[in-house]
Amino acid sequence: MKKLIYLYSIGLIMLIGFQAAAQQQTNIKPGDETYTGILHQEDFKNYYYSWFSPGYTAFKPSKTTIDQIAKHINKYDIKVFMGTWCSDSQREIPHLYKILELANYDLENLEVYTMDEYKTTVANYEKDLDIQYVPSILFFDKNGKEINRIVEFPQETLEADILKIITGQDYKNVYAQ
Repeated sequence: MKKLIYLYSIGLIMLIGFQAAAQQQTNIKPGDETYTGILHQEDFKNYYYSWFSPGYTAFKPSKTTIDQIAKHINKYDIKVFMGTWCSDSQREIPHLYKILELANYDLENLEVYTMDEYKTTVANYEKDLDIQYVPSILFFDKNGKEINRIVEFPQETLEADILKIITGQDYKNVYAQ
C-alpha cells in the first residue's frame, strides 16, 4: 500500500510539473527568447528590429532577377523554418521578405516558423519536413507538394536560387544528395 501511495505521489508531482511547463509555454510570445512558432512580418519589425530592419534596408537584389521572379512566384506557397538566434536566419530572412515584396508575392501564402536550437517547435510545425538546418525555405506547389528548398544559405544569391527553383531549373541545396 505504501508503495502504491508513493508511486501515485510521484505521478501526481510529474503531472503537475508537466502542466506547469505547458502553461508557461503558452505565455511565451514572439520576442521572447524561447518562443517557437509562427511569426509575421510585423513581429520582425516589432521584436527583431535590431537585425531585421538593417538587413532589409541594406539588401539590394537584382532588379532583372526580381522581375523574372515576379512572373512565377505566386504559383507557390512558401514555408520558412528559422531561428531568431541563428546568424544565417538573421541574414537571409530580411532578404527573403524584400525579394518577395518587390516581386509582389502574396504574403498570405508565406508561413514563417521560428525554431529552437534543436530545430523543433512546441506545436511540431516541422513534422514530416526533415528540418535539420535553419533557415530552410521550402517551396510548395498549390497542391501542397514540396518542389524544392533552400537550406541555410543560397548557392549563388538568394534571388538567383529562388528563380531557379520556381522556374524548374536544376537546383540542389548544399545538403542535398
